[in-house]
Amino acid sequence: MSGESCYPMRILIRQVRGRKKHPNWSGIVAEVEATLESEVKPRLLKYPRKVVANWDHKPVFKSRKTVTRDYVAIDVFPAGPNKKFWVWTSRGTKKHIIRPKKADGVLAFPSAYASKTSPRGPSYGGSGKSSGPTIFSRGVMHPGTKPRHFEEAWKRYTLKWFRKTVENAMRRGARRA
Repeated sequence: MSGESCYPMRILIRQVRGRKKHPNWSGIVAEVEATLESEVKPRLLKYPRKVVANWDHKPVFKSRKTVTRDYVAIDVFPAGPNKKFWVWTSRGTKKHIIRPKKADGVLAFPSAYASKTSPRGPSYGGSGKSSGPTIFSRGVMHPGTKPRHFEEAWKRYTLKWFRKTVENAMRRGARRA
C-alpha cells in the first residue's frame, strides 16, 4: 500500500443551473393560491356536498389551503354542529349500547335498514329505507356501522387531477414572474 491514499475518493456534485435568474417564488405562490381558490377549492367542495345532498343533518364543509416552497396542500373537512354525522358515517362506529333518553321510555325502531350511502366512486346513493316489523326495547346493543371511507374514494378520484392542476399553476406562475 505504499504511495496509495487510504482516503475514499471524493465526488463533487454541483447544481446545474441555466443562465436565467432564480425563480420568483412569490409569483409562483401567488398563482398557485389563486388557482386553489378559483378552481381547486370549488371542485373539491362539490364532492362531499354531493354525498350529503339527501341527508337530514347535513354537515357544512370548509377548506384550508397551505402553499409553501416545499409543498402545496388543501384540506377539506366537515364543520358545524352536524360534522359528527359525517365522521360517524365515513369512519364507522364501534359497538355501543343505546338506551332511551327518558328513564321510563322505550325504544321503537324497524328491524331492517338499507343505508343511503356506500363508497362507489364519485357518485353515491341508496334507498335509505327501513323495513321489517317494529321492535320495542328498553335498550339494545348496537353492532356498530361499517366505515364507508368517503375520504379514500374521494382522494383516488381527485389526486391525479389535483397534481396536474397545481403543476400547471406553478408553470404559469414561473412564466409570469
